[in-house]
Parts: sequence; structure tokens; C-alpha cells
Amino acid sequence: MRSSRSFRHTAALPLCQNGVPSEQISRRHFSSNTSSVSSQEVSKFSEMNETWWDPRKNPLVGMNPVRVQYIVETLASFDSLQTLAENDPPLTTLTALDVGCGGGLLSESLARLGATVTAIDPSVPLVESAKRHAMKDPQTASIDYRGGVTIEDLAAISEDKFDVICILDVIEHATDVDSMLRASSSLLKSDGVLFCSTINKTFKSHFVAILGAEYVMRYLPIGTHDWNQFQSPQDVKDRMKLAGLKEVGVNGMVMTAPRLDGTWSWRLDPKDVDINWIGSYQLA
Repeated sequence: MRSSRSFRHTAALPLCQNGVPSEQISRRHFSSNTSSVSSQEVSKFSEMNETWWDPRKNPLVGMNPVRVQYIVETLASFDSLQTLAENDPPLTTLTALDVGCGGGLLSESLARLGATVTAIDPSVPLVESAKRHAMKDPQTASIDYRGGVTIEDLAAISEDKFDVICILDVIEHATDVDSMLRASSSLLKSDGVLFCSTINKTFKSHFVAILGAEYVMRYLPIGTHDWNQFQSPQDVKDRMKLAGLKEVGVNGMVMTAPRLDGTWSWRLDPKDVDINWIGSYQLA
């Protein structure tokens, strides 16, 4: 049996949040009365339960491969990942939590790469749709989907911590980003990695992601995004620090061509975080 793997670049430092040592940050800090979820956002995305996997109606389908690429490449940069056998999928032996899993795009990718996946979303219809889709493939049928569950709910009851936590394209729809990150931090193993992706708050993002994608090209329903909810890498870095996390790295995700053939195409670009970006974080 292979030993469990550590992702830490350096020795762990004692973590304090508001003067509380990390080992004391537990379920008592969260309750079902604490939530970062907007009922309006949940209703909006629940309506996508039948079209979530349609690349013509959900840009995340096209973006998902580069998000997964960033996750795998980041985890591979830790020396301990070299303990895998030659034919093992790259995330074998890891536990992963997909926060705001929607219809299961990322959850299924993580499962196919070998991770043991727990996936939560406040939308019950979306999670039911994700379950049905996952059952089509033995590699994804074992995903532990939980509908109607927020990250605060899970933090309040879970005895488990995770090697990998993903909050991808979620915080721009949250009512309390700090609550979401604190709850996520409490569920991260001491040597785990948290991944977060969102949209930068720039003039360019307003023009492209809202005016262009929603009003001009109608790639997305009008009202999908609120520019005031967008977060820059520095904004998120500061929020992560409050949650006891430090930045490992940030990379941009750039659309390579307009969606003319019904699909989206993306690539990673560390120099262009003007619109979509993804970052990785560890406990400080």
C-alpha cells in the first residue's frame, strides 16, 4: 500500500484564525443558520439542470479541461506525487470536495482521474441531474453527491477533511464569500490544496463577460453575472488570508476563439488574468 501523499512545499506553520489555533477550528464555528448562498442564484442555476452538459449553452463545458489541467499540473508540482505507480491516474488516493458542483462537470473529471469525490450544491434539481449523468459511467457512479447542502452545512457536520477542495466559478454568485472560504478552510487537510476560479473585476471583464457574452452575443442568459460580484486575484488573496490560507499560484484562463461552431475553446495563460482566472491556496 502506498503511503498518503503530502502537498506541502514547506513545513506547516501553526494556523490561527481570529486568534484560534487551527486544531480548534471545528464544527462549532458553523451552523445551518450560516449560509453564503443566494436563493435567487440557486433558482437561476436550477433552471439549467437539463442543459448543464450542453456546450452551446454552458461555457463551463469548454472551460472545464483547462481548469482540470491547472489542478493536475499544480498537484504534480509537489514532489510527493511521484510516489504513484506508473499507470495510476494522477489523483489516485486523494479525497476531493467539489463545492457548488452544479451538474457535475468537475466532479466527474476528478473521479476519472482517480480521486474519491464528494460533491455538494444547494440546488437539488442540479444535483439530481448530476447523479443521473454520473450513473452512465462506472468511473463516476461512486461520486458522493449531496443536494441542498452548502459548504457551511458540511463544515458543521463533517468529521472528514479533504486533500483537494475546489470552489470553481462559484464565489461570484455567493452572498458571503468570507463565510464560504472559512468553511472550506476548516475542511482542508493541513497539507491539502484549495482551488478557486472566478472572474476578475476589470473593465475588460465587464465588456467581454457581461456586455459581450450576455447582451450582444447572447451566449449566456442576461443576468447570469453581476460585475460587482467579480473578484481580482488580489481580492481573493486577501480573503484567503482572513480564512487562514496563503496563495500558491494564479493562472489566467483565456478563450482562444469566439464560440462560432457551438463550442468554447480555452487555454491557460499566466500573464492574462484580466477576465477568467484560477488560483491555488494552502493553509498558512
